[in-house]
Amino acid sequence: MKSASTVKRITVQEECSGKCESCERYFECTLPLKDTFKEKGILRMIRENLKSVKHKVIVLGGKGGVGKSMVAVNLAASLVAQGKEVCILDQVYDCPAIPMMTGVPDDAKIKIGKEGLSPYEAYPGLKVMSTGLILRTTDVIIWYHDMKRNATEELLAATHYGELDYLILDIPAGTSSETVNALKYLPDLDGGLVVTVGSQVSQNVARKCIYVLDKAEIPVIGVLENMSGFSCPKCGKSIAPIQGGAGKNMARDENVPFLGNIRVSEMISQSLDDGKPFVMSHPDTEESKVMMAAGKTVIDFCENE
Repeated sequence: MKSASTVKRITVQEECSGKCESCERYFECTLPLKDTFKEKGILRMIRENLKSVKHKVIVLGGKGGVGKSMVAVNLAASLVAQGKEVCILDQVYDCPAIPMMTGVPDDAKIKIGKEGLSPYEAYPGLKVMSTGLILRTTDVIIWYHDMKRNATEELLAATHYGELDYLILDIPAGTSSETVNALKYLPDLDGGLVVTVGSQVSQNVARKCIYVLDKAEIPVIGVLENMSGFSCPKCGKSIAPIQGGAGKNMARDENVPFLGNIRVSEMISQSLDDGKPFVMSHPDTEESKVMMAAGKTVIDFCENE
C-alpha cells in the first residue's frame, strides 16, 4: 500500500450540470448552452421587463461598513439633481437600509398592480425597491443562495420600474451570491462604482470587486474613497484617523478612474438617519460636490460613450 505522502494530485472530472443559473463557472464558460440561457428563460424576461430603463449601474464595496449604500443613495440623488429619473434597487436582503436612508415611512409597503410590483417614490424623481418594503423592522431573513437568487429574479423580472434613466443597484459587500446574481442577470450593466476606505486592507479587498467586474465584462466607471479624514470643528485642520490614499492608489494601479474622497462627517451620518441624502440637504458641502461630480461622471460615461 502506498503511503499518503506519495499522493501528488487528485483529478476531479467536472461536467456541465446544465444549470447556468447556479453554475459557479458561469463567467468562464464558453459552452453553447450559456448562449441559450442568455436568450431564453429568466434573462429574456428580465431584459424585456427592463427595456424602458436606459442605464444600469452597480455599486460595490469590498468590505462591509465602507459606506457603499450611502454612496448608492447619494449617487442616485445626484443624478436626480441633474434631471434624471432614478430608482435604487436594494439587494441587501439581510438588512435592507435604503428605505431608511431615503426617508421611506416605516409603514410603506410594496404595492402589486396589473403590471407587477411597484417601487416606492421617496422623492420626486427617486424611487426605491427593497425587501425593506415587505418586511417588518423586527423580521429577520435567513436565506441561502437559491432563495437570494429567486428574490433577485423576482425583483428584476416582476417589478414595474416604468420609464427610468437610471437603475442603481446596491448590493452587499464582497463578491457573494447577490453580486454574482446581479452581474449574471444584468449582462448589459453600463458599469460599476467601487467604494473603499483609506486603509490598505480595505483596498486589497476592494480590488476583488474590480476583478469580478472584469470577469463579467462590466466596465469600472470609477473608485470612490470614503471616510477620508475629517476637518477639526475647532481649528479646521484636516485630520486622518486612519491612513488615506488607498483608493487613489488602487485606481492608479488598476488603471481605472478615481472619482474623489469623501470625508468623515457628522452631517453625513445625520442625513442617513434623517432619511434625506446630503446631496439634497447640504448641496454646498465638499461631500456633495464630490458626489455631484461622480454623478456627472456616470452620466458622461453612460450617455456619451
